[in-house]
Amino acid sequence: MEVMNGILEGVDFEDFMRGDPKAFQKAFDFYFPIIFRYALSKGAEREDAEDISQEAFTLLFLHRDKIHSSKDLYPYLYIITKRLCISFFRKKISGEKTVKEASLEWSSISLHLEQKINFGELNCILQQIIATLPPQQQEIYRRFKLDDEPQQEIADSMGISRHTVKNHLQVATKLVRLKLQKIYFFLF
Repeated sequence: MEVMNGILEGVDFEDFMRGDPKAFQKAFDFYFPIIFRYALSKGAEREDAEDISQEAFTLLFLHRDKIHSSKDLYPYLYIITKRLCISFFRKKISGEKTVKEASLEWSSISLHLEQKINFGELNCILQQIIATLPPQQQEIYRRFKLDDEPQQEIADSMGISRHTVKNHLQVATKLVRLKLQKIYFFLF
């Protein structure tokens, strides 16, 4: 194959068009450094520029039927490489955006999970504190604060006055609050 000023001529171009590996290799050897430098000049890393250049030659080979003369090789490669560079940077930007969005989503999920775990730990601590109350205060506190049962229903079911339920509830709430404050102060 004869290469004149980087252009395949005559019989060699016809071989290239038929898919001859030797003719393609000669075109590759001549144009690859040019295309590679172009991709590098557009800001691609060395490895990425190499991938872009390889892809350009793959597309050249697959679509060689669109080339009508040896003079069309370089312009065709140039345009393919330009489009591949644009596509590469779009994907890169999109990928970075996706990573950023995923990172935000994961941090949100992580925070939510941490809050759930903290809630679970606090709930466990609350249950331990409630367990330290006298039995009647425990039952009244649980039924009113945790089960949202009205004071009158608690009084009726336990056979005590509403005023007694209210007093037990006030004492139990103060004790729970004091113990939670001590633990909160100790933890934070």
